[in-house]
Amino acid sequence: MGDLAVLGLMLVLALIPFVICTRLAERGQFGFALTILSVVGATLAILMFATNHDFGLDPIRAISWALLFALPALLGSSAGVLLGWLIWRRRDRAISKK
Repeated sequence: MGDLAVLGLMLVLALIPFVICTRLAERGQFGFALTILSVVGATLAILMFATNHDFGLDPIRAISWALLFALPALLGSSAGVLLGWLIWRRRDRAISKK
């Protein structure tokens, strides 16, 4: 049951930035969407860096936070920006044909 809870948590943490970034990108607000993507990516990079170097973070805790929280959020936000961009491009093409 604990494994299902971990997978459910990872799914939720991937879906939240996915939905947010999709909505932002389809409205044409790519700056905000890329800011979210950059913050999540920087968090993942810091946590991965913390697994190899001692600067106050426990390496096991840092890698677990990176894999459980930051990586699904990064993948979700990346997919959301891509999907939002594709929707925005399709709508822009449909409007320009009229």
